[in-house]
Amino acid sequence: MPTIYKKTLLFAAIPLLLAGCKKWDDHNAITDPDVEKNLMQQIQADEGLSTFAELLVKSGYDKEITSSKTYTVFAPTNTALQNLDPALVNDAAKLKAFVGNHIANQLYNSKTALADTVRIPMLNGKFHSLIGTRLDEAAITRPDKIAKNGLIHTIDKMLPALQNTWEVMENDPRIPTVHKTFLQSLYRNVFDAENAEQIGVNPNTGAPIYKPGTDSVRTNSIWQSVYDVRNEEGQYTMFVLSDEAWAAETSKIIGYYQTDSVGMPEYFSQWNVARNTVVEGAYIPSGAGTDTLQSKSGVRFPVEASAIVHTIKTSNGMVYVLNKMDVLPNQRYRSIVVEGERYAFTSHDKRGNTYFRDRYNPLTGTDFKDVLVLNHAQALFNLAYNVPDVITTKYKVYWVAVNDFQTATHQQRISIGTSTAGTLPYTVVPVNNFGEQYIGEMTISKFNTSTLLFLVAANSTSQAVSPLVCDYIRLEPVF
Repeated sequence: MPTIYKKTLLFAAIPLLLAGCKKWDDHNAITDPDVEKNLMQQIQADEGLSTFAELLVKSGYDKEITSSKTYTVFAPTNTALQNLDPALVNDAAKLKAFVGNHIANQLYNSKTALADTVRIPMLNGKFHSLIGTRLDEAAITRPDKIAKNGLIHTIDKMLPALQNTWEVMENDPRIPTVHKTFLQSLYRNVFDAENAEQIGVNPNTGAPIYKPGTDSVRTNSIWQSVYDVRNEEGQYTMFVLSDEAWAAETSKIIGYYQTDSVGMPEYFSQWNVARNTVVEGAYIPSGAGTDTLQSKSGVRFPVEASAIVHTIKTSNGMVYVLNKMDVLPNQRYRSIVVEGERYAFTSHDKRGNTYFRDRYNPLTGTDFKDVLVLNHAQALFNLAYNVPDVITTKYKVYWVAVNDFQTATHQQRISIGTSTAGTLPYTVVPVNNFGEQYIGEMTISKFNTSTLLFLVAANSTSQAVSPLVCDYIRLEPVF
């Protein structure tokens, strides 16, 4: 075909192509007039949402959802709001918190959480769990109503602005006194470098001087060491024991915290109970029997459905008041494993003779790392370990010590408190033994938050006689 003829056909086709594109654009254009209305206008136009519309106006959120920002509104029906407490409606702060508990700051359509739960932040700082067509306990009956600045989901229940888990513990009258009092005793002030306001420098030490009141923040040991159950984004369950149940659990373990310090056995037994009655997630009993949960520190404890006195839903989880929690000592206190390569200090500086080895254990089929100190030429050379929270009881002691670096056996021992204590006798380390080796029994008579444990070499300078080698040491409590 001649080139000029091809060009003529192309130019002739352009108007047809443009016309086709115009028809396709018209086909795809949004013709729904509702898209020109903002969220507030849409809600006001729905007679079934008239009560919620009035609450929006009274709380001031009507102005918020008419702005150019994008929101998702979970609008309860008039029926869902018919039992709303009039006292809440007449309390400006409570009303604002309640209404804000139904508005999210971005778009969440009905496909947002089809496969898994999504935690949605609301304007009042609380969060809701969305999965499928359920938002917490409310069902989304009419999803995805589009507006110029967001989406509206009609729901069949209102969403109360609940207290978080910690607020419930402090404020709910159903919380037992003794457990609550102990948790409140854990408040303390800690240094806060981020907000501290420096006003000078100490001329003697060069240390900064901070404005009083700005250099510390009030916190609680539960928030710091367990879970910050004030966190609205997460979910947590707290089990609070009745006064009788609290006394039964703490008295059961107070003997494991024998010290010379007045009041310390009581404190540590209470702390052990308190920190092991909080778990991550919103726990719901599986039935009428007993569930077994595990705390952050690894303590497994039973929850009997029949022992639940009160069930309190919070904005970020659950609180249960129990009249019984029977945790056995072997569930509360597990074996202590001390990794050989993680020592705190040594009797002599022998870094040039110390080896950290990546090994493979053919018995267990796992990789491990150990420490080997070889040819150090120091009699009674030792490695020291800080072992936290060694309770007052008898322990069976084991170690894994792989002597695969020489053909002769050697001896080493374990001491508690000081390297010369001779807590356990010298034990022969056989050649090429990858198994756990029983060392003997020892008794800890005094509890300490940090106990020194020593791995001690032979009283010799001979290379073949005085090596130290250790994968781990395991202390198994005997009850």
